[in-house]
This record gives sequence, C-alpha cells and structure tokens, in this order.
Amino acid sequence: MATRRTTRIAVLIQAELARLAAREKSLDGALLTFTSVAVSPDLRNAYVYVSSLNEGLAPEQILSLLARLAREWQPQIGARLKIKYTPRLNFRFDANLKRGDRVMEIMRELEESGPGLDAAASDGP
Repeated sequence: MATRRTTRIAVLIQAELARLAAREKSLDGALLTFTSVAVSPDLRNAYVYVSSLNEGLAPEQILSLLARLAREWQPQIGARLKIKYTPRLNFRFDANLKRGDRVMEIMRELEESGPGLDAAASDGP
C-alpha cells in the first residue's frame, strides 16, 4: 500500500524523469511516456513504467537504453529531490496502451458486425 510520502516521491520522480528524458539526445524520436512510478515502502527502489508510441523500437531496446541512462540520471534525481536515499530506478515496459488499443479494436469489430447479438439476447424465449 502506498503511503502519502511514497506517492509524493513517485510523482516527483516521474516529473523529473520526464524533464531529463526531454533533454536527452539519445532519446530523440523515441516518443516515450513514463506512465507511472511505484516506489517501495523503504524508498530504495522505484519501478518506472514506460510506454512508447514508436513502433520502430523494440521494448527491449528501450529498456536497455533507459537502464544505461539511469546511471546518469540517478544522482541528478537525488540532487533535485534532496532526500536521504534516492530510489534505484527499475524500468519496466507498460503494455497497457497496446492492450487498450486491442480492446478498442475488438469493440469496433463487434460494433461493425451488427446488432446480431443484442437482438438475439433481447428477443427472449
């Protein structure tokens, strides 16, 4: 369960990561979004969920690039947040956007297939 402190730190880390990523030259054209950050109760680890709208980059490539950048960003985040321990950044790919797109696609297909299921269900015995 997230406390108010861990939630506040997670929001600050997310904002700081967005700022750092916007300035990072190696991420130009990557179209990354830090969808959420979850901080462990002991504030030692931060799990950063990332999504990308760039179909040209595989999730593994994005995560390896971010893992390399985390070494540079860690001290910068610590200096900006001014907390005793800076959580270690653990990047994970967030597939929720793709999952949501798939759900919307299925709903469109059902809608286009016609009212066959709705009409059959409302007729009754």
